[in-house]
Formats: sequence, C-alpha cells, structure tokens
Amino acid sequence: MLDSILLDNHGFRNYGSEHLIWFILCWALIFGFLYFGKKVWNNDQGKLYVTIICLLGAATQIFKLFYRMKIGTFDAANDLPLHLCNLMTLFVPFVVWFKWRTAWGIIFFWIMAGCAQSLFTPTLTESMPNYEAIRYWLVHSTIILAALWGLVVYGYSLRWRDVLNAWIGINALALVLYPINVWLHSNYMYLNGKPPGPTFYDLLSPWPTYVYQLEFVVLIIFSIFFIIFKSYKHKVAIDEPIRN
Repeated sequence: MLDSILLDNHGFRNYGSEHLIWFILCWALIFGFLYFGKKVWNNDQGKLYVTIICLLGAATQIFKLFYRMKIGTFDAANDLPLHLCNLMTLFVPFVVWFKWRTAWGIIFFWIMAGCAQSLFTPTLTESMPNYEAIRYWLVHSTIILAALWGLVVYGYSLRWRDVLNAWIGINALALVLYPINVWLHSNYMYLNGKPPGPTFYDLLSPWPTYVYQLEFVVLIIFSIFFIIFKSYKHKVAIDEPIRN
C-alpha cells in the first residue's frame, strides 16, 4: 500500500477519466471556498480557513522533499520547489493571511495566467493514489483559490500597475532561475525546454526561441486577464481599508 503512494507509477493520462474527476473536484473546492468566504463565513473565519487550506497545499509541497529523500529518489533537478506553481504554494499562505495587496497583485497574474492552465493541461505523470498526484492537484487548487480569494472575498481591484509589476517580476524570477537550471541541469519554470505532454507551449517555436516569444505572450495574457477581471464589481475599493 505504501509503495503505491510513494513510488512512481507513470499512470496518468491527460484528458482521461482521472483527469476529468480531479478537474471537477478542484474547481468544486475553489468555488466552494469562495462561496463560503463571501456568503457564509465572517472576515476572521474566512481568513483563517483559506490560510489553513493554503498551508495544507504548502505542506504537501514541502513533504515531497522529505519523502523523496527517504525513499532515495530525490533529484535536485526535478524535486526542488522552483517551478512557478510550487513557489507560489509556499508564498500564498502569507499573502492571504497578512493581506499583502501589492504581492497579491503580482501573484494573481502569475497564478491565473501561468498556473491555472495546469488544471486543463497537466504536466502530471503519476496517477492516484500516488502522492505526487495528490500534491499536484492540491497545490494547483490552493494557489488558484488564493488568487481568486483576493479578488472575490477581500474585494481587491486590479490595476495596470499590477500587470507591469507581474511582468517585471516574472522576468526577474527567470533571471534567477536560469543559472540555477544550468547548474543543476534542470528545467525549472520551463526556461530550458518545453514541459512534457500536450501544453500550450506546443504552439510556440522550439527552444530557445519560445522563451523570447513568451515575453510577448505573457504580457498579452496578463493584459487579457486584467480586462476580464477588471469588470468584476468589488465591495472594497483599492484605496479603502481592507475589512477586518
């Protein structure tokens, strides 16, 4: 039983029944929390519960390092939490708990444009009940929840400055991760090669050209998300105090 949880099985297939089930469950979790956060829980309850679920996502990410080391399969080129979604998992509990508006404005675009599509086109290779499958779906659900929580429950409004900050920030992060990839022979944030499986990267040119194409694609996608979500009617104006 333990082997089925900890050892890789390479059994996951995109767009199969398992993908469909988890896709539905993830969005049910996200929209369920948003509904209760907006309609049922008071401010303190909502902040506590969303932080707990985000911490659970972060814990599954951190535990991956320990269990990989324990079973002797840890690989620094693949298992460090340096992909964008994994980094966000470690960061979002602090954003939602401390209500960091500026940080939220940056990670909102990183998550919605860069991570949300992972539910539609997973880079996952392991099927349930493998721990990696559990981690993958929980991580992506919690970071998407955190991004939408700021918009729906905290009532934040997006600004063009957030688009610019997110674009500058993603480039700064890439500059940090690229030499790490070269050093570790890794591919964090998919800077040194396209991700496995069918993803939107397949629409772009081969490496390294697609990295430069992503500069424009990311800025366009950030802008599209800004226009879409800007129309959302917020209860709290950006310059007003956040509800306590």
